[in-house]
Amino acid sequence: MTLERTARATLDAPDDEIDLERWLFELSDADYQACARGHRAAGSYTDEHGRGTINVESIGGKLIIQHYRAARTGPSYVEMYSPRSRVYLLHVIPVTASVRWTLTSTPVTGSTSELTCTVDVTLRPVLSMLGRLMASGTFLKRHVEEETSGFAADISHKHHSRKLCARESAEHTRASR
Repeated sequence: MTLERTARATLDAPDDEIDLERWLFELSDADYQACARGHRAAGSYTDEHGRGTINVESIGGKLIIQHYRAARTGPSYVEMYSPRSRVYLLHVIPVTASVRWTLTSTPVTGSTSELTCTVDVTLRPVLSMLGRLMASGTFLKRHVEEETSGFAADISHKHHSRKLCARESAEHTRASR
C-alpha cells in the first residue's frame, strides 16, 4: 500500500529565481526543524554514490528516519528516495518503508510561484492495514501540509535575504568608486 499526500504553498519569488536543489542541500538542521513541529533533525551529505539527506520526523506517533538519495535534482524539481526508511510504530516497534519525497516549483505570476511537496510512503501489506487503523494517512496529510507551508516560508525568506544582500553589495560597490 502506498500513502501519497501532496500539498501546495505560494512562494513569494519568481520561479526562475528559485533553486530547490540548492535550498535543500543547504538547509540547516535548525531551519528544517523550524518548518514543522514533527521535524526532529536533518542533515545532508555527499559520498561516492552522490548526494543525500538524512531526515528524522515524528508523525502521528511514529518516529521515521529516512536516508534519502537524490534521484533527480534541478532548480525547480527535486526528487529524493529512501528505499529503507525506518518507521518506529509508537516510537518503539521498527518496520521498514520506502519513501519518495518530491518538491517542485512552478510559475504563477511574474513575482510568485507555487511549491508542491509530495510524499509517497510504501508499506508492506500487513503494515498498511495497521497504518489504516492508526490513521496514518490523516497524520501524514497534516504533516505534509504543515511542512510545505514551512518550506515555502523558508525558501521565500532566504530568497529575499539573498536579494537584499546582493542589492546592498552593489550599492556599497557603487559608493566606494
